[in-house]
Amino acid sequence: MATTTAERDAGRGRDVRLWQFRVSHFNEKVRWALDFKGVRHRRSALVPGFHVPRVLRMTGQQKVPVLEVDGRVIYDSSRIIGELERLYPDPPLYPQNAEARQRALSLQRFFDEEVAPDVRRIFWSTYIPSVSASADLCAAGASRTARLAWWALSPLMVPIFRLNMGLDEARVRRAHEQLPRYLDRLASEIGASGYLVGERFGLADLAAAAIVSGVVRPPESPYPLPDPWPDALLALREQLDAHEAVRWVCRIYQQHRGVSAATRDE
Repeated sequence: MATTTAERDAGRGRDVRLWQFRVSHFNEKVRWALDFKGVRHRRSALVPGFHVPRVLRMTGQQKVPVLEVDGRVIYDSSRIIGELERLYPDPPLYPQNAEARQRALSLQRFFDEEVAPDVRRIFWSTYIPSVSASADLCAAGASRTARLAWWALSPLMVPIFRLNMGLDEARVRRAHEQLPRYLDRLASEIGASGYLVGERFGLADLAAAAIVSGVVRPPESPYPLPDPWPDALLALREQLDAHEAVRWVCRIYQQHRGVSAATRDE
């Protein structure tokens, strides 16, 4: 379905479309940046596994999020946010001070490259043992046909998921062991202002909160998980509740997640 003139105008003269997984923390980073900047856009949900032909054709690689701006394709959440900052500089996410900006970018890299893969392993390890739960999660927002197809193809899909995300027992165990260290590092970075860099909400806060939301799932998250949650995820969430970093993530979501700027969500 073509994007309307009104939608292009709402995107400040640009035709903006986000291809996403609803459940992904990297996709949440980009959604949050779009919403924070008030960039009106269309969201198109993809079903994990079934997304590969489309995304490969668009980008030459298999990962989402993918953002289209007037037909130009950008992928990788950090690159997308950098481009949004260039196209839509107000309100800013990047600090104006060069040293602060480098610190924010460094923190984003830490959460993207070190924390995110382990958060993803922990999260998916609670779903992948159940075909039903995995199908409900992957096909959330999609058609009943998509859910049934994912279920039918699960003997193929589940091993691919395990391989691509490193869901073997040793790496999942290591991810659980590392999670407290990641949360302690996050807590240590919180300044007197309540933010990670400077006196206001910015890139570092968005990146850290979005990535850690993979296991925290604040109520302000735009796409609630299907009920019921896996018992292991519920137990982990309860275990983490008292940690300073988790309380910080919940506060950042409460104060700054805001409302969706999407004109369509399909």
